[in-house]
Amino acid sequence: MRRLLLFICSFFFFLELASAYGFDKPDSTTNILKQRDSIRISPFFLKASKTYLIGNIKLGKEVSDLQELKVEAALTLAGGIAEKFKVVPLSVRDSVAQKIVEKNKVPAVSAIAEKLAVDRILFVTVNRVENMLRVDIVSVDAGNMSSKTEGTGYALLHFINERTDKDVYDPTLLAAVQRAIAVCEGDSSLYKNAPGKFSVIPAPTLVIGGIDFQDNKEYPLWDLYARMPVTSYDMVQTIFETARDCRDYVVYDIDTRDTIYAMFNLIYVENYRAPTKFELEILNKFQVDYYLSGVFRRLEGGAELELSINKIIGEKLKPLKSEKGELKSDDLYSLRDLVKSLTKKLLNL
Repeated sequence: MRRLLLFICSFFFFLELASAYGFDKPDSTTNILKQRDSIRISPFFLKASKTYLIGNIKLGKEVSDLQELKVEAALTLAGGIAEKFKVVPLSVRDSVAQKIVEKNKVPAVSAIAEKLAVDRILFVTVNRVENMLRVDIVSVDAGNMSSKTEGTGYALLHFINERTDKDVYDPTLLAAVQRAIAVCEGDSSLYKNAPGKFSVIPAPTLVIGGIDFQDNKEYPLWDLYARMPVTSYDMVQTIFETARDCRDYVVYDIDTRDTIYAMFNLIYVENYRAPTKFELEILNKFQVDYYLSGVFRRLEGGAELELSINKIIGEKLKPLKSEKGELKSDDLYSLRDLVKSLTKKLLNL
């Protein structure tokens, strides 16, 4: 919680920084250009070599409560962390646009970019499905509007404001923006060496799927197999709790996974079954990259659990890596420990 508070405070600091430089109260074109120059000499941006303009921000209906100012703050902080670029405040952009309108001209983004002498123009789209945030960025060369790069970044919402009971977007939005920017810049290590939670890399998405329960009637029935729906749900939740902070993947939580399935009328998910063709079709449509699944085999004197990571290719899975372990007792807590251990090995945690 302490880290979260420090994180949020950093956002407010940079918002206050913008206000201190007068970005929110431009009075004339002269002042606007002075404000642009003040960005360049701000201590936070001393090492930034380029200036970026936000051309447009599109917010999906599921993030209608997200303020554009927070998207601006995330982009500003992302540029500062990388020490690569600074972002023209939206207030400055809009003031320049108004000055162009007053001269009976069309305030095209290219005209604004030329006026402010920026290097690139960013077009940002933010969407959300349940707890997963997706940021798409198109970065256009201001000097050659036909030259552009595109990047997508995902991040999972983790925090809720206890006072308002609303989602805290800031840390999740920043992580998704950082990943999208790194792809646009063509530099996967752009934030790799940043401190603490600012250290993120572009990461593929991963869904935790079903664990195929394979019982054997030749052996005494275990309670773990008799209560397959409960046991399997506990297993996939344990996998998620262990994997949620994995740096190499953005892991979907179970609620978001089930919400995606429900959008295609797959209401009840059997976590004790192997993945179906329909499930994989759905995940492929959502551009999910990887699928973590497993097999829970009943053996004489115990059981064997095998977890694997698979690449989703169309409607099929391509196995990439697996880990196995044995369970000697019919005990849920022992099974949880095994699940955690195998998940850590599988994801190199």
